[in-house]
Amino acid sequence: MEIMTLLFNTITDSLFSIARLALILVPILIMIEIARHYQVIEKITGRVRGALQFLTLPQEAAFPMLAGIFFGIVFGAALIIEYAREGYLNKRDLLLIGIFLSICHSVVEDTFILAVFGANPVVLLTTRIILAIIITRAAAFLLDRSGPKTV
Repeated sequence: MEIMTLLFNTITDSLFSIARLALILVPILIMIEIARHYQVIEKITGRVRGALQFLTLPQEAAFPMLAGIFFGIVFGAALIIEYAREGYLNKRDLLLIGIFLSICHSVVEDTFILAVFGANPVVLLTTRIILAIIITRAAAFLLDRSGPKTV
């Protein structure tokens, strides 16, 4: 009897988790399509062109990166997956975006949470951004130096 209860709970919990993810991802994908239609993405990404060039990333990486920076890994991942499926981002770009966002994601939420526990928000935010830029730029240099065979 316990096995059946465990199995039932596992299945229902899994379905609820999938439904929660769908509630997040489906609206994001709809918003992406609306933003593309009205060319909102181009307006937003044009403002970060210099930073992307420094990180040696294409213009198409801007929107997924901004989403990951401000809203977190889940939101950023939804956009990154969508952009990769559509062919906007290659493996090198995906790796660099992943490196950057692993260090500098959800900066608004994380900064507020850690500030509540006594962290200095300016130091925290500045350190995360600088480290993300340095490490991503170093990774780009190493990837470009080693050639296309590694990625």
